[in-house]
Amino acid sequence: MFTLFPIHSLINILSFISITKAIIVNVTVDDILPDPLTGVRITYLPETGWKEGQTCTTCKAAPDGRQMYANTWHDSTSSPGNTTEPPSGPRNATFTFSGTAIYVFCALALASTSTFTAYSNMSFYIDGETVGHFERVPPGVPGYEYNVPVYSNTALSPEQHVLVLENGHIGGGGGPSMTLLDYLIYS
Repeated sequence: MFTLFPIHSLINILSFISITKAIIVNVTVDDILPDPLTGVRITYLPETGWKEGQTCTTCKAAPDGRQMYANTWHDSTSSPGNTTEPPSGPRNATFTFSGTAIYVFCALALASTSTFTAYSNMSFYIDGETVGHFERVPPGVPGYEYNVPVYSNTALSPEQHVLVLENGHIGGGGGPSMTLLDYLIYS
């Protein structure tokens, strides 16, 4: 025997079914400017350990600001054990975001000089856990390399995260390390 399913019952069932579409959006955050969606800025600690590169008169590195995102960058040289140029030890750039992926971009000096190191040694933490490391010995040729992806992670859970870039060796050991932080992208 065939029974018709009442149409109002079908409508009630369908009203409980929700169709959701997720759109992934890439958000670019400059080293100085706030996140265009949330207004959150990258924080730098210790404050005296990071300089706005484009206006810094004491910074030794001099990349071409026109090659940097929004013509800005943050300059930091970590000098573990150096007591004449405080603060010694690692220097952190921290950013809070909600997303499933993050990419960090820096400029890299290609040669050290008598006044600065071009060696880069960065560690990355997400939510307090070590998640990556970037180390680069400069090739020894003049100039800078721009838009270098120094860290990427595309497997994050869809929730709020805290990213920390640590310039210098984990625990503060080792020699000087330079970071020229340009921008990050999260989605």
